[in-house]
Amino acid sequence: MKQLLFALIIISIVTGCKTEKQESKVVINELPLKTYFQNSHLPAVIMGYSTREGKMDWYAFGPSVWGGKDTINENNIFRIFSMTKAIGSVAALQLVEKGLIGLDDPLDKLMPEMTSIPILTAEGQLVKANKTITLRNLLTHTAGFGYDFLDNRLQKFDKTGWEYDDLPRLFEAGEKWQYGTNLDWVGKVIEKVSGENLETYLRKNITGPLKMNSTWFNVPENLKNKIVSWGVKDSIGFNEYPRLPAEKVTEFSAGGGLFSSPKDYMTFLKCIMNNGKYDGGEILKIESIESMFNNQLQNGLMISFNATEGGMVDTSGEFPDNSDVHSLSWAIENSKDETVRTKGSAYWAGIANSYYTLDKDKGIAIVYFTQFLPFNDKVSYDFYRLFEKEVYNSLN
Repeated sequence: MKQLLFALIIISIVTGCKTEKQESKVVINELPLKTYFQNSHLPAVIMGYSTREGKMDWYAFGPSVWGGKDTINENNIFRIFSMTKAIGSVAALQLVEKGLIGLDDPLDKLMPEMTSIPILTAEGQLVKANKTITLRNLLTHTAGFGYDFLDNRLQKFDKTGWEYDDLPRLFEAGEKWQYGTNLDWVGKVIEKVSGENLETYLRKNITGPLKMNSTWFNVPENLKNKIVSWGVKDSIGFNEYPRLPAEKVTEFSAGGGLFSSPKDYMTFLKCIMNNGKYDGGEILKIESIESMFNNQLQNGLMISFNATEGGMVDTSGEFPDNSDVHSLSWAIENSKDETVRTKGSAYWAGIANSYYTLDKDKGIAIVYFTQFLPFNDKVSYDFYRLFEKEVYNSLN
């Protein structure tokens, strides 16, 4: 009897040790964060982390309405802009899993309004494309589409008489990496293949099952009071835009149209971190999840920004790292000089200076939300990186 009791005690100790070892323990020193915010002149910031096991902690600074007396929180609603792209990529991968479309299927017949858009050469000539565009090209930003605030050719392009739904492409599919409107086109693909508008599709297949009830293209009236202030930082400070109305839209942008809360977006990241599983259900299979963390760029391509002067992006900023790569969903940490994130971690951002990191290896998701332009603000980006560093330093 004593031997049996002793054996049970040993088993319980060993089991307890194994469980403790698997769990991601985080204890944050909040003082550096408070000090940084007080010296930053940033209007408001909410940041947080989640472990794989589900623990969430939040750190909030400033009011939800600039100049107000409340404190911003994880349930406030933000314009997440390009953080929409990761959700759009998951929607597309769901259709691939169902066999409704292939990653490498030519899109000429399905999307002639997209594939017929000509290429603008370096000499300023418009030429017909020779290579077809695929869903993989769109998801990896190698289809040739750009943003005018990230390319001088597009910024200077004369759109007089232009009959297409997007600006010219910049190169043949697969030749280069260029951040742009690719995910907006992915949204159109999803709508055509599924037969549903993007709001309906996401509610049925992603945001609904994940109980992301603050995540919408059209924010319900009863939630609009949760939308935070946003504005533009100039040389003096911030020009406030207090709770601009969220106007109803009928065209849904998978590249940047969603509103969401930090808590909702953390739920999304946590689901991906747990291999697509949430609350007994599954939004994506493990094979698709793995593709979200594998480099999908070919021929040694890497990501890079070349912001135009005077645009929506601060040209002195440090995002992204030009030695990193891209999966079907987001950037993948690849730099030998990175001292915080684990190699292979996912990260990206929204243009109003919101950021996220997802490290499946360490079992940690990190989000950082504020709401102002221009993007790549150094003070804000450094705050995100400071928080990221504090989280990693606290891992046991």
